[in-house]
Amino acid sequence: MILFRYFAREIFITMFAVAGIVLVISMGWRFSGYLENAAAGLMSREILFAVMVYRLPGFLELIIPVSFFLSIMLVHGRMHVDSEMIVLQACGMSTWRLIQMTLLTALAVMIMTAMISLWLKPMGEQRLETLFGDQNSLTEFDTLIPGRFQTLASGKRVTYTEGISDEGELARVFINDYKEAAGNEPRQAVTVIADSGKTQVDGAGRRFLVLNNGRRYQGKPGEKNYQSIEYEEYGQLVVSGAFIQGKKRRTAIPTSELFGATDANAVSELHWRVGVVLLIPVIALLAIPLARVNPRQGRFTRLVPAMILCFVYILALSGARTALEKGNIPLDLGLWWIHGIALGTTFLMYRLEWMGEKLNKLATLFR
Repeated sequence: MILFRYFAREIFITMFAVAGIVLVISMGWRFSGYLENAAAGLMSREILFAVMVYRLPGFLELIIPVSFFLSIMLVHGRMHVDSEMIVLQACGMSTWRLIQMTLLTALAVMIMTAMISLWLKPMGEQRLETLFGDQNSLTEFDTLIPGRFQTLASGKRVTYTEGISDEGELARVFINDYKEAAGNEPRQAVTVIADSGKTQVDGAGRRFLVLNNGRRYQGKPGEKNYQSIEYEEYGQLVVSGAFIQGKKRRTAIPTSELFGATDANAVSELHWRVGVVLLIPVIALLAIPLARVNPRQGRFTRLVPAMILCFVYILALSGARTALEKGNIPLDLGLWWIHGIALGTTFLMYRLEWMGEKLNKLATLFR
């Protein structure tokens, strides 16, 4: 029990450290993309933190298994380099005992990953769909940032406001809107400036932007027939639904609804969620022989080949999942055959290692 606690502590500390580093990098990259969308007026700034929280299980779904595999490689590799494994084997610890302790740690990681893949991730995706659905009901002017020229969702309109009051009133508004032109003709530009403005809803539920005390210019660049209108009040219809809208994703379907489904997308999603959990004990078994290194070789000797093998396993699952969706793989076959190949490869590695030990013993006898 003392030995198991030692192994478990070393593996979990390393796993959480690796997972934390990878998670910060990946979420930082994704967060920068959401910041760009918010700056472009594609989503509200108020939902950025909620979006990242709901996306978190999706990141952890694969980060945890890969970090667990890497932690076994690092911990076992260090113990081989420091001759700790040699001492333990001399004290009677067999390879089977090492496998048992590693699989016990893998069981805890499997439970953690199962909660994320089968429950937390679908729940987070459902919340995301609700958030993006609410965003689709907003108008372009609901996400304006004061003091910044902002290209909005259509890509044909640039808007600027000097300030926004707590009541939603805009101060010193500038709007430049382009209209499509036929052929190579210059596009018609409509420029509107106003001292103030505010959105209002009429009796029919339509939303208008009402501008006060300004001018409206309309014409084509290079032509002299520009139209200039000075107004005290000018209103234009504001169209909603110009923002990012979350598509109905299979990842948002609760796992309980996937059981018994016959649709290819639903079956592939169920196999993927279960496959991510089954991935963990297989890569745990795979890491044990891969982590065995000669003390003179260094602990990182087999790290790169091992990571390549792990990623090939994951990419094979992902590729088979896509093929399953397209109907290139029978639904009854699913993704089980990928796990079977991985288990066969693992068994072959143990067999080759056992044969190598036998040959070394024979060579020692004939010296």
